[in-house]
Amino acid sequence: MSSADELIIKVDEDNLERIGEGSRRCCFRVPGQPGCVKFYRTPSEYTKKTKPSVRFSIFCSRFCLWFNVNYHETLYHGHLRKRLPPDLFEVFPEEMRMVFSRKRGWGVVESYIQNADGTAIRRLISEIGRAKSLTLRRRLYLAAADLFSRLAEHAVCFYDPPNLMVQWTGPEEFRLRIVDFEPYGRALVPGLSFSKLYVRLKVRRRCSRYLKRLREIFFKEGEV
Repeated sequence: MSSADELIIKVDEDNLERIGEGSRRCCFRVPGQPGCVKFYRTPSEYTKKTKPSVRFSIFCSRFCLWFNVNYHETLYHGHLRKRLPPDLFEVFPEEMRMVFSRKRGWGVVESYIQNADGTAIRRLISEIGRAKSLTLRRRLYLAAADLFSRLAEHAVCFYDPPNLMVQWTGPEEFRLRIVDFEPYGRALVPGLSFSKLYVRLKVRRRCSRYLKRLREIFFKEGEV
């Protein structure tokens, strides 16, 4: 991937291809570049679902690194690269670099993850629902349960399990990926996410609730 400095020069801010969006940020493909870039929504991209509190958060974050989640994700990504086993780190994008847009503020350039056939990756809950066999549904579920357990063991700040994605690498072959995370969350007490005990407890609690939801939706008693 090109360096962030090279990408700043080449980004055509009026011709970005939107490929995903959340309440605060949108993800774009960059014409002529192999990666993708995430920016906060601009005021013109707010919807009826963009709450006043979210608009205020975006206003404070777009041009200020200290409040910008893209910046904190990039720093945390570098930290994880140094301390996680390689096979666990592989669930995250291979590369993440900051980029600045005069129009959109601070964003992050990262590896674009897609399925082997070129289609977009989907959330785990969607792919379990689409799985045609109980065996494949069980494999997806157990892989997620194992990943959540390892993330908790290594005190990785991943507090939004519904954002776990599935990348299909071949027929019924997959890798689990995390492409959207907020490493410090929104704890009422600043700095809690620096406590490994707190992180482990929070990851286990949230992921356990999510796994329970998957079991209730997709499995009968005794199937997993």
